[in-house]
Amino acid sequence: MIVYKCEACGLESGYTELDKPKCRFCEGNGTMTIVSKQELTAEVMAARLKAVTDSMMKNMEMAFDSMTEEGKISMGDQDAEGEMLKLMARIQKFKDQVQQLKLRNPDDEK
Repeated sequence: MIVYKCEACGLESGYTELDKPKCRFCEGNGTMTIVSKQELTAEVMAARLKAVTDSMMKNMEMAFDSMTEEGKISMGDQDAEGEMLKLMARIQKFKDQVQQLKLRNPDDEK
C-alpha cells in the first residue's frame, strides 16, 4: 500500500502499486507525494482504516466548528447543530469500533 499526500489540499489517499494516484478529496490533478510505502497486509490495512476514521472524525469536528449562520439557515427547519452532533456521535461510535478492531490469527482457528 502506498499512501500519498495531495499537495493541493493536504489530505492523504492510499493506493496499491497498480493504481494511479489521484486525490480522492479535491480530485485535483496536482502533485501527489508518497508519504509511506508498505507491503499490503491485514495489519497495514487495519492501521490504514484506523487512520482514516481518525481523519474522518477530525474533519467532522472542523466542519462543525466552521458552520456559519448562513449554513445553518440553509438546513431549513432542521436543527443544523443538532443534526451535526448526531452525525458526529455516530462517527465517534464507528471510530471507537474500528479502533477496537483485533485481527484473528488463522492458525488459532485450526
